[in-house]
Amino acid sequence: MALQKLGANPNTANLRGLCIIRSLVIAGQVGTVFYAEAQLGWLLPYVTLKLLLGAISVFALFSWWRSFRSWPVTDIELFVHLCVDILGFSAVLYFSGGANNPFISYLLVPLCISAATLPWAYAWTLSALACSAYSLLLFFFIPLEAISPLHHQHEALPNTHIIGMWGSFLVSALLISYFVFKMAHRLRQREAELARSREYRLQDDQLLAVATLAAGTAHELGTPLSTMKVILEDLADQQDPENAEDITLLQQQLDQCKDILSKLVSTARDLSESEFITITAKQYLSELIERWQVLRPACELTSKISNDTATISLHLDGTVSQAILNLLNNAADVSPNNISLEVRHTSSDLIFAIKDRGPGLSPQQANLLTKAFVSTKGKGRGLGLFLSHATANRYGGTLSWQQREGGGSHVELRLPLSKISEGA
Repeated sequence: MALQKLGANPNTANLRGLCIIRSLVIAGQVGTVFYAEAQLGWLLPYVTLKLLLGAISVFALFSWWRSFRSWPVTDIELFVHLCVDILGFSAVLYFSGGANNPFISYLLVPLCISAATLPWAYAWTLSALACSAYSLLLFFFIPLEAISPLHHQHEALPNTHIIGMWGSFLVSALLISYFVFKMAHRLRQREAELARSREYRLQDDQLLAVATLAAGTAHELGTPLSTMKVILEDLADQQDPENAEDITLLQQQLDQCKDILSKLVSTARDLSESEFITITAKQYLSELIERWQVLRPACELTSKISNDTATISLHLDGTVSQAILNLLNNAADVSPNNISLEVRHTSSDLIFAIKDRGPGLSPQQANLLTKAFVSTKGKGRGLGLFLSHATANRYGGTLSWQQREGGGSHVELRLPLSKISEGA
């Protein structure tokens, strides 16, 4: 699931950013050509320039269309697009003054994009191509010449070349500052998502190791539990009034242990066969509390569920119940007489909120909640919160902790309704 969250290939978004840059540049070039023809009176092959810009515009439209296709954009494809930009713009410069054209500095923009988004081999190749184009344009070009001497009257105005260089620098600076930053940010975001994916895979490996150990342990516990059951039945037959209550409690706990082992096997089978239970939120909460009270008969639990939440039909597997029981057990360990469980929902999530009046957690301890075999309790094994967090991740939800007002902990398990409601 972590891999599915990685989203679209970043090169696709980078290609769209390049399309925006290309569209702005084409618009600027078309405007400059018409201005040069109508106002400056330069002697240039305007028909050729317009046909060339038209061909580049067609390629720009194709690039827009391509950027919204389902197949991903590869590095080599983005490299080809940048090569076309350099060659196409160099051709425009050839027919409009060559290296004397103040917009020659735009050749730096594709280089910056390649340096921010592509492997070094592609970046150096584009650098060589741009330098070669610039070098050729120093010697081979159609010069900028006025149609008649009358146009030299414009020399009283600020130098056109200087103004063009200023405009070119301004445009290039804006394009590089915004679009190249955005492209580099997407790559950094992609790297962060890949790092999270690797962390999830490591967590899955740890869960697999725990599951393997749990399966073997469950098999081994069957025999001693059966032996204990026989001994307790013999003790009960002796009708010792002093120990009758304790024996009854032990029998209940022993039966619960056997039920837990049975549910372990049943849950594993249901998960492998993709089987889930369908139940209303109110009924689910009632059965969950009843199951937990058998485990913790001496603890006091206050539950709350709103009327609109109670009627929601849930579609869950057994790991969610186990996750909530783990959270309740953790609360009972530090605050056995002041525990509350609230179930509510928002437009997107179903929320299980467990509150206690224990000592709470320090920020350092809160940062370790997702780690396996790390416990904030001296007698803990460090698996409860880890498994609960893994269940939340598997459903695309979250497990969060915050300090409760007045002291204690407030833990929230959020599960997306789109994943757990019936029909999702």
